Amino acid sequence: MFGKNAKLKRRAFGVMAIVWSVGAAAASPWDWLISDHEIRRPPEFARPELHQWFVDPVFGTSIMRITDPSQVSGVSRIRHYYSKINPFNADETRAVLFSSDGAKYLYDTTTWRPIKHLRISSSDPEIQWHPTDPSILYTLDFVGDSWNVRGFYRYDIRNDKRTLVRDFKEYQAVRGRLEGSTDKTGRYYAMFGYRKKVPAEAFVYDIVNDKVGNKIPVTERMAGDWVSVSPSGRYVVMMGDISRVFDINMKHIRDLPKGSFGHGDICQLADGTEALVYDGADHQLDRNRNINIANLDTGKISIGVRIGWGSTPHVSCRNLDLPGWALISTQGPDRKYPNHDFEIFWLRLDGSGEVRRVAHHHSSRKEGGYFAEQQAVTNRDGTKIMFASNWGDGPIASYLIDLKRLAKDRVTPASTR
Repeated sequence: MFGKNAKLKRRAFGVMAIVWSVGAAAASPWDWLISDHEIRRPPEFARPELHQWFVDPVFGTSIMRITDPSQVSGVSRIRHYYSKINPFNADETRAVLFSSDGAKYLYDTTTWRPIKHLRISSSDPEIQWHPTDPSILYTLDFVGDSWNVRGFYRYDIRNDKRTLVRDFKEYQAVRGRLEGSTDKTGRYYAMFGYRKKVPAEAFVYDIVNDKVGNKIPVTERMAGDWVSVSPSGRYVVMMGDISRVFDINMKHIRDLPKGSFGHGDICQLADGTEALVYDGADHQLDRNRNINIANLDTGKISIGVRIGWGSTPHVSCRNLDLPGWALISTQGPDRKYPNHDFEIFWLRLDGSGEVRRVAHHHSSRKEGGYFAEQQAVTNRDGTKIMFASNWGDGPIASYLIDLKRLAKDRVTPASTR
């Protein structure tokens, strides 16, 4: 599969020699990663074999393809859900991945082979792992003969026992609109409740005490995208025509400016405050496309880093145990500013523009459609990253980056360029 291209190997391990020399004294998992904004184009090479570690030839990181459609009969893809939903359970021994037919599979993260199909009916179940119990996840699903999702369930993966925690029967359906997360303790979850011919309502559900907080009416204009509790549990962010910030009791605090919508996540800053980190294509602070940082405490908005107009970025801040960074992944190409095209990188959230460049994902939405979007997501401590790729024009699968894995255990792929 991988040829012996000596020139490319020298280049890859030359990068490793530069960056790994500081790795031993690194204070964080990625201090050894390249930190610049130079144009570093992804070399072309054959799609990596399943379950074989390889080295990113530009950035020197360890990557493995962990899924393949052949692992499950009759499907065309298996991949993680999205950039804002951490697929790993509390001890990272299991992960949930989705197949093209809407099924959910539990994977062993040692072998990266499917263990079983999960008994979840909804194709968009909004799975939330319990923050400390590796055997428990929460999910929204159907109740009885209801045609709409309105039940909040506790699911034990050891025996597939589903326990209905609450039936929101006062609504026809309840949703977090697929992109919400609980707070870092797993107590609060924000949702919209829907009825016929009545405005939707937004509320926060206290999972621990089985209580519904204050409800406020919302229009589709307000609630057109998603709603989520912040990691601290102090805020609720609602993204629609703009982004709106509430406290945990759904008291309105402030509106963010016009254009404050698009791909984004709620992130923790190093000083303990929180921010909405989002694509600034429609909220241009300096006439460029940037990743913007909106502080939820103050409402102040600053530029995180410049990206190209063709980059269509995703943001992941599931690194709840390592605040101060956001994981950014992009598409492309961009003629004007191609510096971070088709890339996965960390962005420091202090306004310095500092990055740590992780990998090229080699995926093309142009060839593979929505599900070929890379949508990189981080684990809680930022040491593992999962992304999707069709490797140009092939089947869509998930890949794993392990920032703790040493170069000596890896193979350098040969370029086909």
